[in-house]
Amino acid sequence: MRVIVTLVCILAIISTPSVAKQALNFEITPLIGYRFGGDFDTTTDKVYNRIELSDDTSYGLLTAWSFDRQRQGEFLISHYNTRFSQADDFSASNTGLGITYAHIGGNVPITEGPIPIYVAGGFGLTHLDPKDNQMSNETRFSVNIGLASKIALSERLSLRLDSRLYGTFFNSNSAIFCELETCAIYISSDIWFQTEVSIGLTYRF
Repeated sequence: MRVIVTLVCILAIISTPSVAKQALNFEITPLIGYRFGGDFDTTTDKVYNRIELSDDTSYGLLTAWSFDRQRQGEFLISHYNTRFSQADDFSASNTGLGITYAHIGGNVPITEGPIPIYVAGGFGLTHLDPKDNQMSNETRFSVNIGLASKIALSERLSLRLDSRLYGTFFNSNSAIFCELETCAIYISSDIWFQTEVSIGLTYRF
């Protein structure tokens, strides 16, 4: 966890605009991907259980802007709809759940050539939106770290490949999706992980 936070802080610092005035390029990338992981390890009255989330297709939009010839800032929104598995200590009339990440960050190249590799990362919020009306929405602080590559197709178009690890922060032994004094899930960990791989077409202005 410390490594993730450190890398995100470094990316945030290096994303500060350069003092030297340079041409500013913008990129927009619609993304389609696949998100997996994110099971909840729960505990109530010293009884441990696991509530699984189904893996499914994700959709996102990445906006990037240049600060110099190498560094870019990024704003990422990524969303997918999943479903809870039913467990002995958890039931819902509607097991649907929408999960959205909204993160600001940046990327820096670590290799060059026809297929360059970038380290990307950021921080922001995770919004969890259960479809059961008896469960409340949750918004938590989160970070991401990953690798990306852009393959040039023309002067303005590139194929982007992206992989990220998301970490959402909770207090250990906290509860989420609560309505009045009743909570659906009691979490027994401090950070909750999901992984995403995606592909997109980048247009540079």
